[in-house]
Amino acid sequence: MTRKQNIYETLRTLCSKVSLEDLEQGFSGFDTNQISKIAGIIRNNTSRELNTLVSEKRVIKVKGHPVYFFDKARLERLLGRNIIRESLEVSSIRGLIHRELDSVRSGRENQDIFDQIIGSKMSLDVPIKQAKAAIFYPPRGLHTLLIGPTGSGKTTFAESMYQYALESGTLRKDANFIIFNCAEYADNPQLILAQLFGHVKGAFTGANQDNPGLIEKANGGILLLDEVHRLSPEGQEMLFLLIDKNKYRRVGETGSTRNADVLLIAATTEDVESVLLKTFLRRIPMVIKLPSLPERSLAERYELISNFFAVQSEIIKAPIRVYKDVLRALLLYDCKGNIGQLKSDIQLICARGFLEYKTQGKVFIEIDIPLIPEHVYKGLLYRQEKRDEIFELLENDSRIYYEFPQNRWNKNVFGDNASDKVYAELTAKFNLYTKRGYSQENIKQRMNQVIEKYLKQLLKKVDIHEKLSENEKLFKVVSPRVYSVIEQVLASASNMLKKKISKKVVIALAMHINALPHRKAENSNYTKESLNKIAINNPEEYKVAKVIRQELEQALTMEIPEEEEGFIAMFLYAIDAEEMNQKVGIVIMAHGASTASSIAEVCNVLLSTNHCKAIDMALDDKIEDVLERAVELVRKADQGKGVLLLVDMGSLAAFGKIIEERTGIPIKTIQMVSTPIALAAARKSLISDMTLAQLTEDLRDTVPNLAAALTEEPEMPNPGITAKMIVTTCMTSEGTAVKLAGLITDSIPSLKEHHITVRPMTMQKIKSLTRAALDNIFLFAGSLNPHITGIPYISTDEIVLGNGLERISAMIEGRRFDAARRRLIPNLTMEIIEDSLSFLNPQKAYTVLEKALQDIVGMLGMEETDHLKTAFLMHCTCMIERVIKKESLPYQDIATRIQENMDIYQALKTSLQVVEDTFGMIIPDTEIGYLIDMIDTDRCTSK
Repeated sequence: MTRKQNIYETLRTLCSKVSLEDLEQGFSGFDTNQISKIAGIIRNNTSRELNTLVSEKRVIKVKGHPVYFFDKARLERLLGRNIIRESLEVSSIRGLIHRELDSVRSGRENQDIFDQIIGSKMSLDVPIKQAKAAIFYPPRGLHTLLIGPTGSGKTTFAESMYQYALESGTLRKDANFIIFNCAEYADNPQLILAQLFGHVKGAFTGANQDNPGLIEKANGGILLLDEVHRLSPEGQEMLFLLIDKNKYRRVGETGSTRNADVLLIAATTEDVESVLLKTFLRRIPMVIKLPSLPERSLAERYELISNFFAVQSEIIKAPIRVYKDVLRALLLYDCKGNIGQLKSDIQLICARGFLEYKTQGKVFIEIDIPLIPEHVYKGLLYRQEKRDEIFELLENDSRIYYEFPQNRWNKNVFGDNASDKVYAELTAKFNLYTKRGYSQENIKQRMNQVIEKYLKQLLKKVDIHEKLSENEKLFKVVSPRVYSVIEQVLASASNMLKKKISKKVVIALAMHINALPHRKAENSNYTKESLNKIAINNPEEYKVAKVIRQELEQALTMEIPEEEEGFIAMFLYAIDAEEMNQKVGIVIMAHGASTASSIAEVCNVLLSTNHCKAIDMALDDKIEDVLERAVELVRKADQGKGVLLLVDMGSLAAFGKIIEERTGIPIKTIQMVSTPIALAAARKSLISDMTLAQLTEDLRDTVPNLAAALTEEPEMPNPGITAKMIVTTCMTSEGTAVKLAGLITDSIPSLKEHHITVRPMTMQKIKSLTRAALDNIFLFAGSLNPHITGIPYISTDEIVLGNGLERISAMIEGRRFDAARRRLIPNLTMEIIEDSLSFLNPQKAYTVLEKALQDIVGMLGMEETDHLKTAFLMHCTCMIERVIKKESLPYQDIATRIQENMDIYQALKTSLQVVEDTFGMIIPDTEIGYLIDMIDTDRCTSK
């Protein structure tokens, strides 16, 4: 920060605490001594820089003894308007305020409604002159056609014409302004005509009485026909009589006509020559074309943006602080929906900022890059195209953010109360969830659902469809602001090193920097000795790396350890041979129809590569077949440095040793693969000098809890076992497991042919089974996965809600399951519950338990999966009957279990209160113990 910036920031901070009332009561600002002392700069230099800031029209100088200074931007925010003066040297702040307010009042007295529209003296100058001529034209004005793209402000412009007609006395004060959207009834032309002209009794089926139309209601005023191109030719022709002679007939009326003095304003987004009758167009003498947003200057767009933020600030009743990069993006992005979309995007951004404001207890709403939609963020890519205009508006100002207070003089752009409603709803939900004791993270998740619903409403309003761009996935794992900064510093590095830097390099470094705050400092692999070695061997890269680190710290306002210079230097050094050098291969393998391929796809898309390979192991795939596929894929993936296998569990973890023996290719295996682990592995594997051993070690250091997954490969299961049993599981082996066993037995006839029995069993019992006993188990099915190597598992929700029964049948019969033959059983959960209960009302139990589960997952910040919901409902219905009959199950060492999972226990006790109240009982802790097991298991598997 320069000396001048330091002094300005000191003054700005001091002035931020001053109110308008303080200034009106005589407060004049801060003298040089005060500013000098706080800034830590000697008085002479402080005085010199302050006078420079006055000449730059950024600081107000109050003459006298002593001389006082005040931040001009702060005073503008307090007044709600820009201060435009030749000189900012004044005799008193209070006098300046009064002159500015008097100027506003006198200016407003001499203004008409059109002067309050942004762009009235620029892009809208000609349209406004046309509109005034249309209103004043004798005897009753000229019928007018407004042409402009979606969101260009046609409706607002028509409303302004109406207000101008009232102000000028052309229309009576009680004249109506009626809006009719022709598109709403486009599929029923008869109904359009009835709405416009009215109808007589019996005119058509359902016309049971006479009805006046909108023309009659608009008599003496203005009728706006929005989207007039959707009006049928017949409808257009019926208007001829009204336009020519001020007469019309109701639908079904013959003979006599009615009189109506109506000024028509028609609006359309289409090419009028192709969608409207020529005879209709000839009767509309005034055609006004409104400009699109790209046709308006950036200065106008800036004023629109400022106004929209000020309006939102007024609605929220809190100041909004917008960072400069956000303003740049809003000024430059491709806003296809014009002013309407610009407003909607700002409303959405403010709603997201409001969420942070409420959940984090901030004193102002902070709008930074992470809050803006990705299509808005793209605007930062176009900054060079309009560099001069942007410099004039923003770059000539050292502020890093702009504040928008509540503004009493908002100009006329668009008006609606959609924002009011969403802020009211967010506030109400925040208060409700806070009262219920939900965590801040959970409150944020729930309130985000409100914002997503609001987004859809906004998109629908401006007729813009949300599209996922190529960076949509990237910005879910990398902050857009981090990516933007990395992009800029690497562009500079490219020039300094005379190297071309690809997008994948930008992404990889962005992901690395983005993860810095979450990594422990002691995990660094670079010591002082190794840094010196890098500096000697790669002096150019190391020099640039130091510059990059400093620029990143300043731009991202975060501390980056000095050791990171070593990583960045090696990163830059590796660019030269990136495409030619050999890399460690990555192969991802997981159970499920698309688990591995989905993870690989995410990695490849985010890193702009095709380096990650994948094998999906269906539940009915034979182990030998999957192993053969894995051998072939490893051969293809190997580039001479070996291959890292990322697997989920079970038999796949044993493949590495076998493949290495068969092929001679070095293999390392990591279990419990997830998208973050795969991303980290893929990103590091693309570094040209990375080895398989180093990659494995780096992952152990940088990915939390990975050490546990770097274990010895397990023994391969015996593929030639003769399975004779399906085991159903649940917490207790009663209720759910029993009913599930009955359902499988009744639904799969081929069980008898293959002599397979179905038996419920507790987890404790399963864990005690010998290997020989396990060899007789064909598969596990139920609410708990025992995770036994080589034995497939199908969850309760797959059986109840999906295709689990067909999967089991296919496995028994030795055929591949065809997903296209999937059979849904939506009501099976309720059927099983009904069969499980002896006396309880199943529907009542279902409803109450469903509500309780929603509260539980809400309080714990979990996702309500089908698996959890099915298991919970089926277990708890049986539990209720057990408790009522006083047959509650025991639970060994329940006190310890509760102590270890106090958060789950408290959530269960609170949420199950409604169940206890409904059925007049108290659920004992022993029964809650089994629910703790269920929730804990689901939470662990979801991580």
